[in-house]
Amino acid sequence: MCEACAVDKPFLTVAVFVVTAVPSLLQFVIPGLEPALMRDPAAIAGGEWWRLGTALVVQDGGVLGTLFNLGFLAVLGYVAERALGPARWAVLYLSGAVVGEAAGFLLDQPGAGNSVALCGLAGGLVLVGGAERVSYERALGAFYAVVSGAWLPAASGDTWGWVVTVVLVVAASQLVARRESLPGWLPVAVFGVAAVVLMALRDLHGFALLGGLAVGWISNARFPLLPGRTSPA
Repeated sequence: MCEACAVDKPFLTVAVFVVTAVPSLLQFVIPGLEPALMRDPAAIAGGEWWRLGTALVVQDGGVLGTLFNLGFLAVLGYVAERALGPARWAVLYLSGAVVGEAAGFLLDQPGAGNSVALCGLAGGLVLVGGAERVSYERALGAFYAVVSGAWLPAASGDTWGWVVTVVLVVAASQLVARRESLPGWLPVAVFGVAAVVLMALRDLHGFALLGGLAVGWISNARFPLLPGRTSPA
């Protein structure tokens, strides 16, 4: 990572967090705010194209989903801005948002949330560091890739669905906890498998994860990250 990329104060993360958090929280006290801003394929086809952007600043997962997305925005955002710099951060965040929202429109799936944009940051993080080691950032990117789809079994509403969800989250957490003893290729492999599985299930996170990974790879090819400068203090 270049000297200019290293940042100690994540101004971009803070700015995006505020822009996202304010309407995401206001939706619980202003009736109709979420429906007015969410991704609605029929409304978008009718000319309300701006919904592709405003869908990122409200959440469709209730209180728990909102806290989940805002929490990951704070953590992934900080780590990514520190490791990648604000310019690459913005490109990756937008890549996940564009791919995810486009997939939602093309697959005729209404909804809202910034989780697809976070998939772009995860895609960039999972490529940080050399193949010979698993950095904190790479492990965190793979962790988010798994967790972004781990809620699917729980959505069934039965006990086994929740058991599978917990197992997936615990297993994914080991990528971070045991990163120093894991092979360097594992986070990328986990990330790729998560993306493919979610795409097969027509989950928007899968498309956004793949988009973030592709943009991260292209940006690294053009502006390589130097190893050894990407671990948090």
